Amino acid sequence: MDEFAGKQTKLKKIKPNKHLKNCMLLFYYAGIWPGQMKYKRLYYLYGISSFVILLAFTLVTEFAYLCVHWGDYAEIMSGATIFMTNYSYCLKVIVIVLRRKRIKDLINITEGKLFIRNNDKYERIVTYYTWQGIFHHITYQSFGIIAVIFWSCTAVVNLMKRTYQLLLIKAWYPYNVTISPAYEFTILHQVVGVTVNCINNVAIDTFITGFIITACCQLTLLSYNISSIHYEAEKEFVARTDDISADKSTSKTYNQLYEDLKICIEHSRLISDFARKIQDTFGTVIFFQLLVNCITVCLLAYNISQLKYYVLSDLFGMFMHMCCMTYQIFIYCWHGNELYLHSMNICFAAYMNNWWHNTKDFKRALLVVMSKAQRPIILTVGNIMELSLENFVLILRTSYSIFTVLKTSTNA
Repeated sequence: MDEFAGKQTKLKKIKPNKHLKNCMLLFYYAGIWPGQMKYKRLYYLYGISSFVILLAFTLVTEFAYLCVHWGDYAEIMSGATIFMTNYSYCLKVIVIVLRRKRIKDLINITEGKLFIRNNDKYERIVTYYTWQGIFHHITYQSFGIIAVIFWSCTAVVNLMKRTYQLLLIKAWYPYNVTISPAYEFTILHQVVGVTVNCINNVAIDTFITGFIITACCQLTLLSYNISSIHYEAEKEFVARTDDISADKSTSKTYNQLYEDLKICIEHSRLISDFARKIQDTFGTVIFFQLLVNCITVCLLAYNISQLKYYVLSDLFGMFMHMCCMTYQIFIYCWHGNELYLHSMNICFAAYMNNWWHNTKDFKRALLVVMSKAQRPIILTVGNIMELSLENFVLILRTSYSIFTVLKTSTNA
């Protein structure tokens, strides 16, 4: 159970749930999370303006491009990749805004008494899971930013050569973008839009998975608490034998042990409710995101295979975009799988205390914990698919199958 002891020296101390707070800070700058502030009307105006200029307008121009080139499958598949990414991001923004009350309830649970009572006692464990959330954010964000940088290099090269032809993303505008200064203005808008949307899209994904990480952390703390109850009770018994009679001390010790176990049962119920609220709040949008990513990865692979001549920046940009989409699927499925495994460990933790020396009330309460642990926590998205590594592989296989069909039909 002491698997975190060796990692303590490697990880710098950090505030609990810092990974969630970092994402909320990005939401604040994006205009979708006002928080506690005076001038909310001005903030809402800023948020709406940011949404319309950087996302809604981009979606409209991308959709118009698909309509204009309808029937040209090569152009549609090329333009659909970024459009589908932005469209799924738009839905996630709407979910964050419309379900703000539910999200605040989740945040309140993470800051509640039962969730924070062990932060000092198990500081190394809480630190490990907090850094885990930050690590996934940095890794995921790196894929996205590198893709944006490579795509931006293409635009910079075009500006230097004064060949006003290729845009950062394929979109249709109601004006001529092949002349100056319209080209520079359009490129600037696309670079800023893609960068900001990429950063916020990653923040939303890691915010959702951050809640799952918090649930895993709490399950680990619960396992430690259940398995170590008897150690604390024995220490307390030894400390009291000099002042109180042995019988009375034993009775009080067992009563305290039973009360500690009742707190663990309450903690277990709260974690289950917390996981269910995560599923109810984000389940549908996660399912849609996984579906979109399955198609996007396939289209990106197809577009790379269809390139007749290679522009290094475009090639690496598409490749990093594909890595970004794959990692996006991975973090959802991996964290969902971890939640399942952590919930299964509760049953094993119940066997690790000296329950056979305790009272009947304690044994009954422990039996409740064990029977509940037989039904592990499984996150189901869209009431269709479970978040697991098995389904991660299934999604990639499906994407490859679609790619194979497209490739075969094109070459036929």
